[in-house]
Amino acid sequence: MNERYSRQTILPEIAEEGQRKLTQSHIAIVGCGGLGAIAAVYLGGAGIGQLTIIDGDIPDISNLHRQVFYSSDDSRSKVTILKERMKSLNPEVRVHSIENKLAKNNIDELLTGVDLVLECSDDQMCKYLVNDFCALEGIPLVYGAIHKYEGYLSLFSNRNETDIHLRDIFPIPDLNVPVCAELGVLSTIAGMIGILQANEALKFILDIGDSLQGKLLTYDILTSRQMILNLKKNWKKDLEELFDQCDYSTPSSEHVIEIELMDLLKERSDIQLISIMNKSENQLIDHQTIHVEQNEIAILDLDKLKKNVLYCRSGEVSKIVVDRLLSNDPGFLIYSLKGGFKAFQKYKNSLT
Repeated sequence: MNERYSRQTILPEIAEEGQRKLTQSHIAIVGCGGLGAIAAVYLGGAGIGQLTIIDGDIPDISNLHRQVFYSSDDSRSKVTILKERMKSLNPEVRVHSIENKLAKNNIDELLTGVDLVLECSDDQMCKYLVNDFCALEGIPLVYGAIHKYEGYLSLFSNRNETDIHLRDIFPIPDLNVPVCAELGVLSTIAGMIGILQANEALKFILDIGDSLQGKLLTYDILTSRQMILNLKKNWKKDLEELFDQCDYSTPSSEHVIEIELMDLLKERSDIQLISIMNKSENQLIDHQTIHVEQNEIAILDLDKLKKNVLYCRSGEVSKIVVDRLLSNDPGFLIYSLKGGFKAFQKYKNSLT
């Protein structure tokens, strides 16, 4: 047996037979951010024979505190960078990199035939898409999620219809739950949950230890407290019918109006400009710009006589916040700056 794996094959629960199981396995990882990237590297190091990594994004500087295998000066896709890192760690692993977002129209092609899936994305609808597909196709799934200082982990074995899956815990997506870009997240909780997902995958393939099948592990990184909750079957509806009817796309904020930077500059005297960037990275467009933390935006005294324009770093978070504000009071003249502060930086650089 390869000396590369000698430190784990010496373990009697693994040995050469267990290593063969790992080498013959094919695992897919959906999402290569804080959870998926670290899980992928550990699984590759352990000798999983084939790894399919799926992500359509490139690294963003605001994510690097928890996505530690990427660098701030690399503009390539996450899967390209991660594949290169994994091949340098273990050239024996076959890595299939999919530079695309997982969606209903490609999930069958990308996940059919794999032995196990790790769901590591930060997209709620993607989590439900993967859960429903794997439950219907009988593909074991390791579920992981993080929220501020907390992490969540479970194994859905999907061997029969009575096995527990995500909809038994959370029947429908709650699209009002803020994402990491809004609330923030401590870097180490992402690393811990990603490693625990890899660990759960290895235990499942090797058939060793006590799995989290039928259980939900929660971990609070501030107190180091963890709980394992016993789950019960709650989902009674026809999952196949639901899968056929749902497109698993996040509802778009059609009523959110974006304003172009040049229009903002032309109308600046009639606009109340508000930065909702994090305090540590906040940058004002001009001296009249107001800065408000995202958790205080609800109590902001919006000017009903002016246009109110919110901006964040890239324009994505501000769209979400504007959508929520308009849902509560559609009478406001409130907009999101298209492209966020990045658009202003690009414009400013073009003048020099």
